[in-house]
Amino acid sequence: MTMSISNTFRVALAGALCAPAAIPVAALAQAAPAETARNDGTDALMGDILVTARKREETAQSIPLAISAFSGDAIAARGVQKIDGLASFTPNMTFQNNPSFGGAGSSAAIYIRGIGQKEFLPTTEPGVGVYVDGVYVARSVGALLDLVDIERVEILRGPQGTLFGRNTIGGAISITTKRPDETPSGSAQVTTGRYGRIDAKAVANVPLSDTLFSKLSLATFNRDGYVRHLVDGRDLGDVRTLTGRLDVRWLASDSFEVNLSVEGTRDRSNGPAFVLADVTYQSALFNPQNLPMLPPGSPATPGFYVLNPPFDAPTDNFTLLHNYFAGLLGGQPCLGFAPYSPQGDAAACFSDRFIVGRDADAGTGAQYSRNDLWGAQAVLDWDLGPVQLKSITAYREVDGHYARDGDHSPFTILHLADILKQNQFSQELQVLGATADDKLKYVVGLYYFKEKGNNINTLDFTPVTFRSGGKFRTESYAGFGQATWSATPAIDVTLGLRYTKDKKSFLPDQLILADKTGGALIAASPNTPPERILPYETVRRDEDSFTPSLNLSWKVARDAMVYASYSRGFKSGGFVQRVFPAQADVPEFGAEKAEAYELGFKSQLLDRRLTLNGAVFLTKYDDLQVQVFTGIAPVTKNAASAEIRGLELEGRFAPGGGWFVEGSLGYLDPEFTKVDPAATEITRASKFERVSKWTLSASLSKSIELANGGDIMARLDWSYRSGAYMDALNSPQLYQRGYSLFNANLTYNLPGDAVSIFAGVTNLTDKTYLQTGIYGSSFGLYEHLYARPREWSAGVKWAF
Repeated sequence: MTMSISNTFRVALAGALCAPAAIPVAALAQAAPAETARNDGTDALMGDILVTARKREETAQSIPLAISAFSGDAIAARGVQKIDGLASFTPNMTFQNNPSFGGAGSSAAIYIRGIGQKEFLPTTEPGVGVYVDGVYVARSVGALLDLVDIERVEILRGPQGTLFGRNTIGGAISITTKRPDETPSGSAQVTTGRYGRIDAKAVANVPLSDTLFSKLSLATFNRDGYVRHLVDGRDLGDVRTLTGRLDVRWLASDSFEVNLSVEGTRDRSNGPAFVLADVTYQSALFNPQNLPMLPPGSPATPGFYVLNPPFDAPTDNFTLLHNYFAGLLGGQPCLGFAPYSPQGDAAACFSDRFIVGRDADAGTGAQYSRNDLWGAQAVLDWDLGPVQLKSITAYREVDGHYARDGDHSPFTILHLADILKQNQFSQELQVLGATADDKLKYVVGLYYFKEKGNNINTLDFTPVTFRSGGKFRTESYAGFGQATWSATPAIDVTLGLRYTKDKKSFLPDQLILADKTGGALIAASPNTPPERILPYETVRRDEDSFTPSLNLSWKVARDAMVYASYSRGFKSGGFVQRVFPAQADVPEFGAEKAEAYELGFKSQLLDRRLTLNGAVFLTKYDDLQVQVFTGIAPVTKNAASAEIRGLELEGRFAPGGGWFVEGSLGYLDPEFTKVDPAATEITRASKFERVSKWTLSASLSKSIELANGGDIMARLDWSYRSGAYMDALNSPQLYQRGYSLFNANLTYNLPGDAVSIFAGVTNLTDKTYLQTGIYGSSFGLYEHLYARPREWSAGVKWAF
């Protein structure tokens, strides 16, 4: 393949490919038949854990894939409480809580290698798949998971279309919980901290018989917010979460095992901690060229001028708008553009006075985020000797209610409310086996997924109140297979293929509920029925895709491997849910596609005290789903293509004496290669949103054994992200400059390891940085959501 590579990328590429060769041959040749016993407190961080990235148990170091794997003990040692915290230790990964327009307080925006999705709407799919015990979590709402009693987390980078399927075009995150076992055990943990933090976790593993085991996990997370809602003193960005899970494991026979689980989460908060950051006084919504009610050829005018035009305006509609808005909230006229006026002092004017800082909000509209989630699943495993059969059956349900004041003022300019009801059912069957003296290992399977629900968005704007959204339904069918042939003891060839068929439908239920202009949009009569924005008719779309993969690996030494791979993935198309003004057809968009070429290496050196892995890759990214403005609301179209070049390095080193060092480096160079002229948000020169060119991390920890039999573990973490834009427009107001973060924690394990006392500090230097941002281009509003400031915590854990 031919590609243009910058000088920086050439140097990185050469360094990555030469890394195994640059290590002395004597080090590569060192025999390490078994994991070296360290007994210095670093085993949890250094150990090579078992993963199931290829549907069978293998060690993370033995599979030729770019994967970051974390055991439950390693996650605890890093002080990570939520899954998004692992992004700090994973190269080329962005994981943010992104409430977006709807105001859902827990909504995951995940990007891996530059590919992802920030929107939570159910008619738009994520670009990184999240799986819990093999079950796909379809909606980003509720995917910001609390890590309670976790066995491991696997983060797979690059398209995972063969074994994981649709909507894993950027990668996949696989979470595996701990199974009940035959040993009575449990733990309890309480944590307190800044902002009134009170967290509690409890786990009890209870054998019910020699073959039947159970486990109950409960947790509650509570923390005050860090942005003050001025109108009533409430705090935004608070946490009020209760979650629980019951697992039952039955060993029916030596060859048949059943695992059942049911889980639920209740989340209540005052809403996300957005603040008003800037106002442009430019508005796409009230640009006369975009309003059908205005005469053809009307000149474009800045800001909300059309809401307060001269009295000699050329049309009755202009006068109508003026008469309404000039009298808004008391009838006092605004100076300049109305109701937006940077210099307006009248009570009726929206102005800069509502920008009240990074820790306060002047809005008066409703603000809340309420989620109820629950799910159940059954996993059946049959071991038939050379063949293993597995069945995964699951059901999951989301019930969410959200509201947000998007203008952050006493006016009703941009008030949003959402109701999301969704349920999903999935069934997967797998057959795993080996033949030809174990030289050929294979997995084949069938997959079915069904999702349905209703998402209603109520949007209360200055001129109009309307309802968006509607009922959605998806059915997906897939068949897949992958086989690994060990051509020699050192060379493996893996070939896989998946076929996916998606059937989608959408019934828009979208109405203009109130016309505040006095009849400019719909007839000004109390008896006039609401006007439909889209026809109340079900629209359907079908699409299918083949997603192959090919992988070649060569074990150049006992603990060193190089590999080359090709993989393809796709992200499903969908429907445009937010539409205004009215139109005759529901806008649709097709699937995105990605092809990735990768070269990588994995190595364990110095008697397995040093682990060093790396990869370089090129991703060809086609039919990008980008937003274009054809009216007031953005419309998603397949309007661009891109290439993404990148590099990743990860290392862990345990020199002895209780010391442990780890680090990672990620480099991304994405560029658009083609942009449809209709895609007004981007150009060939645009930067990818939410994607940093550099992501780096480093950690240092020290374990000290005490004379009384206890031990102390101290750890310091550093991470760095270079600058990134929070929107596709590359708005300077939503640009986060590069920044570093430091976290520290200290753990004292009392003699006997039954009781641990711990303390930690996150964001040690109290860095202010954007977690996400929104530009409401229709109203010219910029909103910022900053990450939580410095916080301390302390607690105790008891294990038995």
